Amino acid sequence: MRYVRATAEDQARIESFLSQFVDDYARDQIESYLASETGGLYLALDDDNQLAATGVVALGKPHEAFLGAVRLRPDMQDTSLAEEMAEFQVQEARRLGAQVVRALISRGNEASQHLFQTKLGFHVVDEWVAGSLEGFSAPEYPDEVAGPAWAVDRDRLLAFMNQHGEDLWSRDGAWQPASISFDDVWHSVELGSTALAPQTSGEALDTLAIFHIQDDRMHLQYLRSMGKHLKALLQYLWVESRAWGVKTLEFGLPRHAADKLVEASGLTMNREWHGIVLEKHVVLTTSSSA
Repeated sequence: MRYVRATAEDQARIESFLSQFVDDYARDQIESYLASETGGLYLALDDDNQLAATGVVALGKPHEAFLGAVRLRPDMQDTSLAEEMAEFQVQEARRLGAQVVRALISRGNEASQHLFQTKLGFHVVDEWVAGSLEGFSAPEYPDEVAGPAWAVDRDRLLAFMNQHGEDLWSRDGAWQPASISFDDVWHSVELGSTALAPQTSGEALDTLAIFHIQDDRMHLQYLRSMGKHLKALLQYLWVESRAWGVKTLEFGLPRHAADKLVEASGLTMNREWHGIVLEKHVVLTTSSSA
């Protein structure tokens, strides 16, 4: 099997290949994968130069990689190709300079979990939930305890993140868990996409959320709440949604955060997906561009 990094010229046959998989999120991200400066979408080609499998190595940060979108041609399902592709992804991530490698496996996929844990040395670090909410409505008089983060909140945000520095967030999509740092949070503040509660200066934060609005949807990327002000913060998000004409909230969150979100919203989750996040620390090799 020969492994190559996909280019824009491969887009049509990749789309055709992925069309055989039902409700495959990877189809919506092909262009972003192909546009990646480092890593991206990789193809496994057989002896006849036919597409046998796909796999992604995404470097959201220089030191960490996400492995995903492994899809095998139906006639290759019972072969060793899944293991070979996974091994290739790990080696490619290492070559590109990653020190931490993560993968997301759907709940119940025991074969993939066994492969990553037993043969590749990954360990489970969290549960993950991706889904969406609809039917929320903004109150006429929202609780003013929650609102946007401002520059004056820097010290409170730093103290909050010092407590939750091990959290994961969906920086680059609902199916790509990544580490979060204070720099990530501060960048989102500068973009105007951070909400917090309480608003009172000098009072410790209880709840923090990061979101962005794109394609008529609000994407909730991070949520951490001690519980006291979560409903007030959701009211603020609903007000933001109304202002932008948004009717759907999509999210990729650790399970503890997703459970709190759904409970506090009082809504039923749509397109519900559950998985586990696996992680491995790797030893660097000489890095070079792909």
